[in-house]
Amino acid sequence: MILDSTLREGEQTPGVNYSPEERLEIAMALDEIGVDFIEVGHPAVSEDVFAGIKLISEQNLRANLIAHSRALISDIDHVLKTDVEWVGIFFCLSNACLKKRFNISLDHALDKISKAIEYAKDHGLRVRFTPEDTTRTEWENLERALRVARELKVDRVSIADTTGSTHPLRFYTLVKKVVSFGIPVNVHCHNDLGLALANAIMGIEAGATVVDATVNGLGERAGIVDLAQIITVLYYHYGVRKYRLEKLYEVSRLVSRITGISPQPNYPIVGENAFTHKAGLHVSAVLKDPRFYEFLPAEVFGRERTIYVDRYAGKDTIRYYLEKFGIRDDEIVNKVLRKVKSSREPFTWDRLVEEARRLRA
Repeated sequence: MILDSTLREGEQTPGVNYSPEERLEIAMALDEIGVDFIEVGHPAVSEDVFAGIKLISEQNLRANLIAHSRALISDIDHVLKTDVEWVGIFFCLSNACLKKRFNISLDHALDKISKAIEYAKDHGLRVRFTPEDTTRTEWENLERALRVARELKVDRVSIADTTGSTHPLRFYTLVKKVVSFGIPVNVHCHNDLGLALANAIMGIEAGATVVDATVNGLGERAGIVDLAQIITVLYYHYGVRKYRLEKLYEVSRLVSRITGISPQPNYPIVGENAFTHKAGLHVSAVLKDPRFYEFLPAEVFGRERTIYVDRYAGKDTIRYYLEKFGIRDDEIVNKVLRKVKSSREPFTWDRLVEEARRLRA
């Protein structure tokens, strides 16, 4: 399953702050894609965030809605007022955090977590517990926390690679050990070392059943797993067909418009160049069958294939464009191709046709 955290983790991207209406617009677009969970935000952050979460909870969306919470009763009270069904409670349990951040013992931390979980469960919430910075937490501490979570019948536990630096094989081993406790497992993988998607895949292989993601890979620092990429991996490699791939580019553009942050051009799936072909040999093959250079055709993602024209173009590239305008003269194709190859500038459709018509005249 997929948990989309664009509205929580994504809003932790510097410069990103959603209005309640924007939060709702994104949530509805995510629901159309078919994500299983939408992490709607941390309601204790501000009145604006709370209002947006409340607005989403009133829409009767298909996705499960989960709100973020520290291990504080006051945070959980904010969640209860939003009428969502799930709460994600987090707390860091590494020795370094316990000593330097909180100045408390592990026993004190586990007592604090237990009270928060019990309070949430007593008030009808389903609970996901995240030991923050899981991958760098001492196993002895993590094991004790997992035993508490199991005793309290926590619904899910999330393994967080908070600094995005864990080696995928080590991540696999850790997820496997956590899965053995019998609690359904989420994975939340940051991308600081470019390993987020690899770690998410290893999490799946180790038995995790939910992957956290965001549109355009938004999030703290280098962000987390990109939604379009993980959904496509599930489709292409695991045969998961329940998500609407044709909506991925649309929601990417929506979030880009709202946040003012667009993916780089060569970004997979939703980047502007993801289905753009330039080299003449590539174009010649793609025009015969896109599968030669596209693992899935652009149309699957609601996108259009683009042929880029500059001095790398071949005869088939020029012919492809000119035939669209009824020009089928090989001599003109050759002359236009020579013109293109002598230029350092790219050629637009209009410029190609203008040149062809000039030569024909």
